[in-house]
Amino acid sequence: MKYTIEELCLIWLDSFNGLEYKHKAELFNKIKGIKEIKTFIKENAKYIREFIGENNYNTLYGASSKEYLDFVLDSLEKNGVKAITRVSKDYPEELKDTNIPPLALYAKGDISLLKNSKFSIVGSRRNLPISLKIASSFAENLTKAGLTLVTGTAEGVDKAVLETGLKYGKVISVVAGGFNRIYPQSNVGLLEKVYENGLAISEHSVEVSPQPYFFPVRNRIIAGLGNGTLVVSASKKSGTMYTAGYAVEYGKDLFAVPYSVGVKSGEGCNDLIKHGAILADSPSDILDFYKLKIEENKIELNEEEKLLVKVLSEGEMHIEKIAKALNRKTYEILPTLSMLEIKGVVVKAGFNTYSLVTNNLEA
Repeated sequence: MKYTIEELCLIWLDSFNGLEYKHKAELFNKIKGIKEIKTFIKENAKYIREFIGENNYNTLYGASSKEYLDFVLDSLEKNGVKAITRVSKDYPEELKDTNIPPLALYAKGDISLLKNSKFSIVGSRRNLPISLKIASSFAENLTKAGLTLVTGTAEGVDKAVLETGLKYGKVISVVAGGFNRIYPQSNVGLLEKVYENGLAISEHSVEVSPQPYFFPVRNRIIAGLGNGTLVVSASKKSGTMYTAGYAVEYGKDLFAVPYSVGVKSGEGCNDLIKHGAILADSPSDILDFYKLKIEENKIELNEEEKLLVKVLSEGEMHIEKIAKALNRKTYEILPTLSMLEIKGVVVKAGFNTYSLVTNNLEA
């Protein structure tokens, strides 16, 4: 991939992991477009030493060579990674409006997705089954309506959004660390599918190992890219709340799924709604907000399934109570419950307890 002089300057600067963001940004403003970087660094040694310190200056000066830049570019090319810098034509406009726009985004996959209409979905790593069903339902409907979904790489809601989004449309996964250091490792296979049929981006080059603080900082990109953000699940102190905070800071539309009292993984969502987030208990809430429509595939139910759905409309219920309400034995209703699960109408909400996917959440 060919890069302009300005792009090469940013890629070179961004390769120094020991430099703080503010130092890289300031140095870029001073040296962009200058072909002889080494000469510039030497002539401005006093200023640069005072700005970044003696050790960092020596590192910068020693690596100000074509050989080093070629090494950086070769590493990207060998790993199938494209660098999209802050001055690149493909850099997303949404991030330019944030207060800390990444100097470079390292991308694997279809970078044209950055130009699409995007919506972010986030949630906790640890969820009750109904929350993952809800995440998948939103992901399916929003991708069918033409939105490209933005999320992270974690287990739980992120994984559900990526799996469903890839099935019905397009996704962008924002990675916290380099592509050769994916966390968690259990999702490496899923990210491979994202590279092939969606897009993965990171503000870190390929060999950078993820650090704990990368994740909340990464969330500013997730919130920044989407026109709006949906919080599917969150405790009050979860990393997901950082994403919600960034969305509010950037003036984005913020939606949250409501939960019943006492559900710890929903306390953050309820708190967001109390403070102005838009309540969204079904995909139609978001679709209607943006005036989007999809062709509804109506789920056909037989008479036995309709009776069971009517019973569950009263709320989450143990299988024995369901059987009693239908005047059946528990083993007699198991096939119907299984079929409703397959159709996406019912979900297990706990041990031998079931709930409608569209029911106001208790789990």
